Amino acid sequence: MVYPIFALALGFGFWKYTFSWNGANTNPPHFSVLSYNVRVFNVYDHLNENYQSSREMIKWVKENTADIKCIQEFYNNPDSDIFNTVHGIGISRQYDHYFQKGSNDQFGLAIFSKYPIINRGLVGTDPRKFNHVIFTDVVMRKDTVRVYNMHLESMSIDEDALVNPDPDYLEKELKNLWQKLKYGFETRAQQVDLLVKHIKDSPYPVVLAGDMNDVPYSYSYRCLKKVLSNSFESRGRGFGTTYNGRIPFLRIDNQFFSSGIQGVNFDTHQQVVHSDHFPITAEYKLKRN
Repeated sequence: MVYPIFALALGFGFWKYTFSWNGANTNPPHFSVLSYNVRVFNVYDHLNENYQSSREMIKWVKENTADIKCIQEFYNNPDSDIFNTVHGIGISRQYDHYFQKGSNDQFGLAIFSKYPIINRGLVGTDPRKFNHVIFTDVVMRKDTVRVYNMHLESMSIDEDALVNPDPDYLEKELKNLWQKLKYGFETRAQQVDLLVKHIKDSPYPVVLAGDMNDVPYSYSYRCLKKVLSNSFESRGRGFGTTYNGRIPFLRIDNQFFSSGIQGVNFDTHQQVVHSDHFPITAEYKLKRN
């Protein structure tokens, strides 16, 4: 008995990061936020068949009623009937938007808002990189909220090699694994340090959403928890798994909020399986004086 009890005691501090069971909140929210890594809307042939999943995913994002939509791995092609997504998701539905392109003019991060965007920008990161952070200042009647959309550095690890390892391939992969892990940890740490400083300097209440590419027990997560509350922990239910891949129980997509905001509800849409990430939505109430 002693060993399992000791193990449970050691892990008790991490349990709240792993599992939540919050009751329903009947408070009416002031606004809602969607966060979704759309995997470039499955534009590549190996992700798709006749672009059926692309059409279904874009349709789901269009029809989602969230007031603010933070999209990672966003893809836009204005010359395409299917992938003219800035117009289809934003302009045609009267959402203001900020699309920050990365190394390719068609890929990047996007924020769509039913409310006017009065300011926008990068958080000290190189926009040419695939992984970075953007923000917008959104005016909601008499209040202004700063919304961050993050896509932090990936480990770039082949999950097939971990789930169904081929001995020869795995031996080769393990030689590079440490370098990949080291680069991922160090780069995300730098990104989060800049992000935390930017959040502390914000003149407005903050909502942070996106793909962290990191688990809740990491340095990145702990740094953000020092300045923000996590929406899943505050209002979620269950394990909140957000990665729709072959490695189970990964919660790497998150929403956080600052002390000027109250979390009302949180949902992980595990029935939406078009991407390798599940979309997450949260509702918030502003703490007005």
